[in-house]
Amino acid sequence: MTNNKIIFWASDFSHKSGEGKLGRLFINKLKKFKKNNKITLIKSVFTKNNNNTNKLFFSSWIHKYFGPIYGIVKLWFFFLQGWKTCYVNYLPLWNFIIFLFLPPKTILGPITGSIFKEKNLFFKKILEQISIIIIKVRFKNLLFSNNFYQNTFKQSTHNFILADFIIAKIKKKKKYDFIFYIRNEFYKKNFFFQILIKKLLKLNFKIATIGDKIKTDNIVNFGYCDNKKAIKVISLCKYAIGNKENLYSFFVQDCLKRNLTVFYNREFTKFESFKFNNFHPIVFNNHKVALKQILRKIKKRTKTNHFNKMKLDNYFKNII
Repeated sequence: MTNNKIIFWASDFSHKSGEGKLGRLFINKLKKFKKNNKITLIKSVFTKNNNNTNKLFFSSWIHKYFGPIYGIVKLWFFFLQGWKTCYVNYLPLWNFIIFLFLPPKTILGPITGSIFKEKNLFFKKILEQISIIIIKVRFKNLLFSNNFYQNTFKQSTHNFILADFIIAKIKKKKKYDFIFYIRNEFYKKNFFFQILIKKLLKLNFKIATIGDKIKTDNIVNFGYCDNKKAIKVISLCKYAIGNKENLYSFFVQDCLKRNLTVFYNREFTKFESFKFNNFHPIVFNNHKVALKQILRKIKKRTKTNHFNKMKLDNYFKNII
């Protein structure tokens, strides 16, 4: 038996994407607490990493749906040879197929999910309920990237995405007012963001972006950056607007760490349990109201934040 070896599957293990960063964060913590175990990634064309970043392929249904199935099959192959198995990502709560067919006692990475109303919301809710039943029967030690399901899984660990969050004490001279993280797949449909940016430009605010580039005059686009460069750019800004879909994204965390005033979707208000002094809710469906909220808040001086680092010892020590 090779039960001191852990083999893991990850659909995304890159340094630049949020899913990849979350997966790497999980594996780094696992290695820290399981020093006597050899932890190995299954190499595959279905795994997005720094050397394999084909945008067309990794945004396709083949990668999104067939990749996880391939990963499950590979994990069974190693499980039958005596390895411990670990499934890192993608791991949305609605995908009950993953939870149902993984090998017994598979270590689960951070489970993800959303609170948003979508066209197929009813269908997804049904799938989530199926997953919840399967999970409660098959798995005991659970980890969630956010705290959206804390009432359903009260004994589990939540908000893992903040596992390495520490407030930085670095002050830099500011060159830009606002910074946005742009992803074309959302930005092109996000008229709120588009109008808000135009309104801020009309008020002579200096705007910087990272991620996909915007073809608009008077915006400084830095494109996709590694984490070091992204932090450098963020440090040169005063304010940031988070995206509609996430509360504590890695972009938002990097902004909060460097004491930018950050605005987030008010639909997440009840999930903002840490009460950061520089973290403010705004409406994301009315740019006029949002602009008034932003202008009112940036006039006020922000107090220094205090954050107690998350304790994850019990979770990782309980992994068999």
